[in-house]
Amino acid sequence: MKKVLASIFMAASLATFSDELVIGVGMDFADNYSGMSDFITGDYGDDSLGYELKIEYLKNVSPNFLIGAGVGYQGHSKAEGKKVTVGSWYDSYGDYYEHTYGYEDQVYYNSVPIYLTAKYEFDTPNKDIKPYVKANVGYSFNIHKNDLTLKDKVTQYVYDWYDDDYDEYSYTYASKSYDTDITNGLYYGVGGGIQVSNFTVDLMYQANYAKAKIDNGDGTKQEHNLNLHRVTLGVGYAFNF
Repeated sequence: MKKVLASIFMAASLATFSDELVIGVGMDFADNYSGMSDFITGDYGDDSLGYELKIEYLKNVSPNFLIGAGVGYQGHSKAEGKKVTVGSWYDSYGDYYEHTYGYEDQVYYNSVPIYLTAKYEFDTPNKDIKPYVKANVGYSFNIHKNDLTLKDKVTQYVYDWYDDDYDEYSYTYASKSYDTDITNGLYYGVGGGIQVSNFTVDLMYQANYAKAKIDNGDGTKQEHNLNLHRVTLGVGYAFNF
C-alpha cells in the first residue's frame, strides 16, 4: 500500500512540472577552424558571421532538471584562406591596389545538428527568473557549400567620399577549384543562461566536427580535419505545456 501511495504521489508531482518547447536563434562569435592548416589560417573571414536556428523539446524529470532533444540549422562563417601579398601600390588617382595569391575565404559547409540536450535550472526567490546551465551532444549533418579555390587576383580600393569608406573591386587573373567533399561528425555544446518568464538568453560554446576530402586533380585525394569551434549568443522563447 505504501508503494502504491508513493507511486501516486510521484506521478502527481511529475504532472505539476511543465515541459518546454524552445524556439531560438543565435549569432556566433570568436569562430575558430582547426585543420586544413595548409589552406586556411584558422580564423573566420572578414564580414562573415555564423548564425543558427533551433528548436528543442525538453521534459521535466525532476523539479530542476530537464532532458530532451533538439534540431537546428547552423549557417557557418567563412574560413579565412591563406594568402600572400605579391605587391601593392597607389595609382595617380590615389586608389590603392593589392595583389594577392592564395586561397579564398570560403564557407565550406553548413550544419544540421540533431542532438540530446540536458538543462539544470537554479532556484531563485522569483519563480519567473531561472538561471540555468545546459549541455548538448549529438550528430552534425554537414552540408557542402563551396570547394577549395586558389586565386591570383588584384583588389582595388577606391575611396568613397560620400560614405567615408573604401569600395572594393576585385580582378581575378587565374583561378583553380579543387573538388571538396565534407563528411558528417560529432556536435556538442556547453553553456548557460537565464530564463525570464518565457524568454531565454544564453551563451554556448559549440563545436561541429567534419573532414574535408580534397581532390588533387590527379586521381588522388587528401583528407583534413575541418572542425569549427565558436561561442554563440542565443535568444529564444519557451512554450510551457
